[in-house]
Amino acid sequence: MRKAPRWRSWLPTSRQLRFSMQAAIAKNFPAIGYKYNYFPDKAILDQPPNELLLTADERSKHDLPKDILTFFKEHGALEQKRSAGPLPPAGLTRLLLHKLVDTMVLGSTGSTVIKAQNRQVEAAAPNNMRFAQLTDRTIETAAINMLGMAVGHRHYYHFLADAAYPLMFLLEHLEPRTFPLTLLVRENLPEFQRAFYRHLLKKTPLLQLEECKANERIHCQTLYHCLAQMNSEFRVPPSEQAASMIAAHYLSAYNLQAVSEPTLKLYIARDDAKTRKILNEKFLKDQLEARGFHSIIPGTLGHEDQVQLFNEAKIIVGTHGAGLTNLLFSQAGGKVIEIFPADYIQSAYAWIAHLRGLSYAPVIGEESGAHQHFSLSQKAIGQILDEIDAHGSV
Repeated sequence: MRKAPRWRSWLPTSRQLRFSMQAAIAKNFPAIGYKYNYFPDKAILDQPPNELLLTADERSKHDLPKDILTFFKEHGALEQKRSAGPLPPAGLTRLLLHKLVDTMVLGSTGSTVIKAQNRQVEAAAPNNMRFAQLTDRTIETAAINMLGMAVGHRHYYHFLADAAYPLMFLLEHLEPRTFPLTLLVRENLPEFQRAFYRHLLKKTPLLQLEECKANERIHCQTLYHCLAQMNSEFRVPPSEQAASMIAAHYLSAYNLQAVSEPTLKLYIARDDAKTRKILNEKFLKDQLEARGFHSIIPGTLGHEDQVQLFNEAKIIVGTHGAGLTNLLFSQAGGKVIEIFPADYIQSAYAWIAHLRGLSYAPVIGEESGAHQHFSLSQKAIGQILDEIDAHGSV
């Protein structure tokens, strides 16, 4: 994204102004908020007749290696600004399974509203809240809200890392009498989500999918909700087991077998991306191709092809971006080299590599410019090639 000048940070955006004005109206005039589907947040999930059915902690077996954690402590200023305390070395997510009574799901924002409280479960924010008139519709069966935000629900990393495992956990722990059960989803699901849900329906009797329009307000008498309280937004999935469950689900969905001896060398190009491109990438690509690497653009491939390629990969080189979410499908013993612009460094993919048993090496490029595009120094390119050669000699 384009960097805003410093003076711009002092001025509120039009979105922030609209959010403040509409939030004040909804707070002071609840009838207007209800009509235009704008609700205060912080609903109380365990207030009767709602129930907390189950609480479980999912934690990783192993911490991030000390050298990797030290790297992100020294260079991950971006991540540390968003963390309440020190960067955690392990993953920990507390999963709380709730049964909510008499709710609405808003197609405009994806939010769940508890009618008796006139409040929504999800946090209100300028980028996911606005007044909207919606058409009412009722779901007869119990439901689970999987809509996500109207803008952003298609994001590859956030679905696989944030949404997939809590849903799998929820379905595993619901009693059989809970079913039939409806998953509420958006109309324009990307291929990777359709494949996930299709296999989930195949494995789970009496589970069905219901597509919801952005202009609909869905009334549910019973709605099940899994609240995931994470120790860090960058430690997802929270554990080796959770990551393995997601990988196994997709391998099974595509009838693929885990490769016992991966051999592929992959370079993850960002030709289709709008941000974070390497300006002097051609020289790097030439050096990699001379070492037997194949360049791929994950966004131009079918999802099954992505899963298969990463499952067969021995070593992966790529710039920080959603394509590296596919590390979930890589086999233990491989290696990933992640390239960062100097001003955009965080540990999400280092964590996934750790969960999957991959060795990990970060490389820092130059400061980024417009759209976060950046260059690699000769020293950085040399570091990438040294890491590759070292792994090849193992």
